[in-house]
Amino acid sequence: MTGSATRSPTLSDRVERLWSRQLGWALVAVGVLGALVVFVARRTYPNYDTYYTLVWGQELAGGHLPDYGVLRAPTPHPLATFVGWLVAPFGTSSDRLLVLLSLLVLVGLLVVLFRFTQRLLSTLTAVVALVVMLTRTDLNLLALRATFDLPFYVLVFGAATLELRRPRAGWPVLALLGLAGLLRPEAWVLAGIYWLWLIPATPRKNLAWLALLVAVPPLLWMLADVIVVGEPLYSLTKTREVAGEFGRQRGIGAAIRLIPDYAAGNDKVVTVGVGGLGLLLALYLLRRRALLAVALGGLGVATFLAIAAAGLSVIPRYLTIPSILLSLCVAVALTGWTLTSEPRARAVAIGVAILSVLVIGWRAPAYLHDFHVLNGQSQFVEQQNVGLQRALTNPKVIAALEHCRPITTPTHSIIPIIRYETGLPKQALEASIAQPGPPTAGLLFVGKDFNFDPRPNRSTAGVSRGSARKPWSNHKLPGFTRISRNPRWKVFAACPGAAW
Repeated sequence: MTGSATRSPTLSDRVERLWSRQLGWALVAVGVLGALVVFVARRTYPNYDTYYTLVWGQELAGGHLPDYGVLRAPTPHPLATFVGWLVAPFGTSSDRLLVLLSLLVLVGLLVVLFRFTQRLLSTLTAVVALVVMLTRTDLNLLALRATFDLPFYVLVFGAATLELRRPRAGWPVLALLGLAGLLRPEAWVLAGIYWLWLIPATPRKNLAWLALLVAVPPLLWMLADVIVVGEPLYSLTKTREVAGEFGRQRGIGAAIRLIPDYAAGNDKVVTVGVGGLGLLLALYLLRRRALLAVALGGLGVATFLAIAAAGLSVIPRYLTIPSILLSLCVAVALTGWTLTSEPRARAVAIGVAILSVLVIGWRAPAYLHDFHVLNGQSQFVEQQNVGLQRALTNPKVIAALEHCRPITTPTHSIIPIIRYETGLPKQALEASIAQPGPPTAGLLFVGKDFNFDPRPNRSTAGVSRGSARKPWSNHKLPGFTRISRNPRWKVFAACPGAAW
C-alpha cells in the first residue's frame, strides 16, 4: 500500500515535530541584535547610487523636483527616491540611518529565505540554508552600503513565500511585486507572468483589477520620469547611456558566458557546483513542488538576458535572485538525505551530501579570506567617509566652499557625498574626469589610497572601465595651497584674494 498514512517518517519530519515556531522568533531576535552590533562596531556609509537618492530626497523636501542631470547619474528608482524624501528631515544623519535600516532589511531577507525554504523543504534545511546565506559576503556588503537591492530581494522572495503558503494567492503577491517594481523593472516581468498563472483559477472580473496591479508600477515609473524630466522612458534611455560610458554593455553572447560567474556569489565552486548538485537533487525529490523556485530562477536568467539585449548594464546584481536560489540549493545538497525515506533516493542524497561536505571543507579557507576582505572593505568605506566629513567641517574648507570655484574631485564618486553634506549645487563641483584640462583655481580634493579597489577577489561586483582618470586626477597641482589635511584627505585651494 502507498499513501501519506503509511509513509515512513523522514528525519526531517522528526525534526519538524521537535522544533517549534519559536525558533523563527529567536532567529529574528538574534538577527536584530547582530545588526545593531554591526551598526555600532563598523561605521559604514551608503554607496554612490544611494547618496544620489539622498540628494534627490533633499531636493524634494526643499520643494524642488530632483535634478537627474548630473555626471554619470544612477538610474532613479521611484520608491528609493520616496525613501530619500522620507529620511530628509534627519539631515546629515540620514545616511547612517539608511545603513541601519539596510542591516535590518538584510535580517528581513534572511528571515524570508528561512520561511521560503522551510515551507518548500523543511526546518532543518532552512536552518542550514540560513548558515549558507550568512557566508554571502557580497550581500553583507550590499547591506553595509545601504543599497536598494536588498529590499527588492525581500519583496520578491516575500511574494514567493506567500505563493507557497497559498497557491494563486492573487493580490497579496502582486502587491509585493508591485512595490518591488518601483525599485527594479525586473519585477514587472515577474508580475506579468504571475498574472498569466492566475488566469485558469481566477474569475475574469477579478483578473481585470489584478491586471491593474500589474500595470501600476511601470505607469508610476514613467509618470515620475515625465514629471521630473518630461520623458516617459528617461530611466531606460539614461541607463543605457551610462552603461555605455562604463563599458557594461556586453550583448547576449557575452551575457550568456558571464552567467556562471555572475551567479556565483562569493564562490563559483560552492554556489554553482554544489548548488547545482542541490538543484538537481531538489528536482529529483520535489518534482512538481519545485516548480515555483525553478520558475523564479529561470525568469531571473531570462530577464538578465533581456537586459543585455536591450543594451543596459550587464552587472551581477541582475542575477542575484538565481544566485540566492543556488545558495539555498547548497543546503539541499547537504540535507537532502533527511527529506526522503525511499532507499534509493536516500542513498543518492547521502552521496551528494558527502561530496558537498568535502568540497565545502576544501573551500573553507576561501570563505575566511572573503570575511577578511569584507572587513577591509568596510574599514576603507569608514575611513574614506569619516575623513571626508572631517575635511568638510574644517573651518578653512567651510570658508573656501562658499566662494572657491570650481571644486575639483578625483572622480565623480564623491560628488553626491559632498553635495549631501554641504547642500552645494551641482554646478559648484567638477570631477577631474570631466575637465578638459587641469584646474588653475578653486578647491582641490585629493584622497589617500583612492585607487583601492573595494571588491573581494572572488566577488561578482562587475567589471567595467569605471572612472577613466585624467593625468592630474588626485594630485596636488601648481598654484594650490594646502588648507586641510587628515589621514585620508587633503584639500588644496587657489582662491585669489584669500589668505591661508
